[in-house]
Amino acid sequence: GQLPCSIEVLLDGDLVDAAKPGDRLHIFGIYRAIPRKTDMAVRSSFRTVLLANHIQLISKEAGMPTMTAKDVENIRTVAEEFGPRIFDKLAQSLVPSIYGHLMIKKAILLMLLGGKELNLANGTHIRGDINMLLVGDPNTAK
Repeated sequence: GQLPCSIEVLLDGDLVDAAKPGDRLHIFGIYRAIPRKTDMAVRSSFRTVLLANHIQLISKEAGMPTMTAKDVENIRTVAEEFGPRIFDKLAQSLVPSIYGHLMIKKAILLMLLGGKELNLANGTHIRGDINMLLVGDPNTAK
C-alpha cells in the first residue's frame, strides 16, 4: 500500500461536500504558511495549509472490498439464523473483549454501516455519514 500523509486542507462553500473520507482526490489550491498566534503575540513558527479551490475525484472509497457469491450466501445464512435478533448479535460481536456497553456498540455498528446519501429534487444534499462523539474517562476503552 501507500503510506498515508496528511496536510490540512481548508474547503469553502460547495467544496465542503465534494468528497468523503476514503476518497482519492486531486486537490488544487494555494499552499500557504500561516503564522501561529497565541494571546496577541505572533510566534516565529508557521503552520502550512492548502486553501482548496478545486477538487477532482480520482476514485470513490479506495480499496473497497468486493463481495463474492459465497459472502452473500453466508450473510443470508446468518440473517436467517438470527432473524430479528441479528442487530443485537452483530453489536455483541463488535469488540468482544469489551464486556457490556451494548448501546454504545450498536451506535458504533450503525456508524460503521453508514446511512444512505440523498440528493433531493430541490437540490438539497443530505450526507449518509453518521458522526458520533464518545466521551468518558481516559483508559476506559472508548
